Parts: sequence; C-alpha cells; structure tokens
Amino acid sequence: MPHKMTLTGSATGPLREYDRYVAFDMREKGSPSAPKGLKKSTFISYTVFVAKKAFNKTGLTKKSIMHEKILVQGEPTLDIPIDECPGEIGIICFQITVLPNKNDKEANESKDKKEAQQEASKAQQEVAATK
Repeated sequence: MPHKMTLTGSATGPLREYDRYVAFDMREKGSPSAPKGLKKSTFISYTVFVAKKAFNKTGLTKKSIMHEKILVQGEPTLDIPIDECPGEIGIICFQITVLPNKNDKEANESKDKKEAQQEASKAQQEVAATK
C-alpha cells in the first residue's frame, strides 16, 4: 500500500520548471504537542513535484504560488536526484488545490447569509400581501 501525505501551506521558495513537471519547496511544522514521552516534531522541508498539466489547472503562477495557501496530496519519493530535490523529503503530487483565504471565505459566508435573509424577508412580504 502506498504512503500518502497531505501538506498545506504556501511555497517557501521559487517555482522551478523542468521538462514535464514543476517543483517548489514547502515547510511543515509538526503538532504543537507530542504524546507523553516523545519529542515534538520540528520543521521539515519538502520539495513538491507536480505535473505541468495539473499545475496549470490550478491557475497558480510563479509569483502567486508564494502568496496562495495550497493543499498538496501525494506520496514521498527518494528517487529524485539531490540537485532537483533540495528539501529533506520529495513529494510526488497527485492532487493540488488552491485553498480559499479566510477573508474570502468569511466574505462569501456573510454574502450567502445576507442573500438568505433577503429571500426570507421577500417570502414574508408575499405571505403578508396575500393575507
């Protein structure tokens, strides 16, 4: 059974382009608390390898990848040359998604609530008009 990993965050270095794929680096920090008797995890650097076709579907660019929060799902690899994989662990990406910013998410939720309230008040007005 393959290993599966999920990373969330933004790129910590520039996007590097190769023939069939792109690569970028990410850093992840472990849980703030470890089980009793074990040491907490420190930062681990990852190099993520994404097929160009999958990367282009995300709409990310060389500049925006540093500022967008992304979710990467894939599996670790040790078969990439060290000059292409500066991170401690290489990740072959099977799925990459741009996560919405918290501000955008809150704005969308408040907009949805306002629309729902407007529809409810319109329905109440129609009911009152028919009476």
